[in-house]
Amino acid sequence: MKKILLTLGVFVLSTQTNLFAMQYHTNTHNWNNNCESAISAANFENEKAKKVSFEWRDTRKLIKEAKKAGGDKCVELANKAKNQAILAQQQARDQANAGPRF
Repeated sequence: MKKILLTLGVFVLSTQTNLFAMQYHTNTHNWNNNCESAISAANFENEKAKKVSFEWRDTRKLIKEAKKAGGDKCVELANKAKNQAILAQQQARDQANAGPRF
């Protein structure tokens, strides 16, 4: 009886997780086609990187280039800047306790 309940519980949780993932995916998919929202997302992530004092050198340059460019190139550059800002945040977390190891 416990095995049946456990299996049923896992099935229900996995189904709910898949439904949530599909809903989240459909809500956030459209921003890739819009230059302004891609730049906005890049700026948002870059601001979070600035707050932890780990802004990368080229991220702001990429955002400026994206503003000048248009269409697909704009979205491509803004996405690259956003990814750099996310990686900068990850680097800040990874190196928060960096120091010599004796």
